[in-house]
Amino acid sequence: MEYVQLQINYLDWESPAIESKTCYDLCVKHGKPVIVMEPVKGGSLARVPESIDRLFKQYNPDASPASWAIRYCASLPNVLTVLSGMSNMEQLDDNTSYMQDFQPLNDEEQAIIVQATEAISDAIAIPCTACHYCSEGCPQQIAIPEYFNLYNMMQQFPQLKSNSKLYYDLIAKSHGKASECIECGQCEAQCPQHIDIIDNLKLLATTFEES
Repeated sequence: MEYVQLQINYLDWESPAIESKTCYDLCVKHGKPVIVMEPVKGGSLARVPESIDRLFKQYNPDASPASWAIRYCASLPNVLTVLSGMSNMEQLDDNTSYMQDFQPLNDEEQAIIVQATEAISDAIAIPCTACHYCSEGCPQQIAIPEYFNLYNMMQQFPQLKSNSKLYYDLIAKSHGKASECIECGQCEAQCPQHIDIIDNLKLLATTFEES
């Protein structure tokens, strides 16, 4: 193959579920350039929490949150192209404004990205690391880490609630629903994070399954 297309953005870079960095490093190892998809994580990094937006604007009042996300990906040495979805002329003008004369993120900007990532990550409601120890022996085949990830994303980015519900329904077609938990407790016995999985599955059932 001539290149590899990967989902990369600053929030997913160290994510145990997405493993953007791991996949990127593998491409570097084998000399394959990367085409980036989801640099703005489905638009969620274009509408960051207010505290993150203030952080960005304190450094550069004219730079949009989307520009930080896209420049982060484009600054990676082994990236060939960054694919960015745009839905209007304003977004097109914004993208071209900083990519026509592209400047990689400097050290100070990289540090700000780290702060933004940590702030968003600290807001995670369920501290699941997607190790899958819990789901491997689940008698109901419930996709526990995947459901937790959807819930966390919805809490961090309320505008993605409808998308989270859609993905939940898609996953539930081939896995058990959260409401189908029989409370056997094997998942909690295996969880290295000591998460109250049973109670959280009840929360997810209420969130995703009740209209």
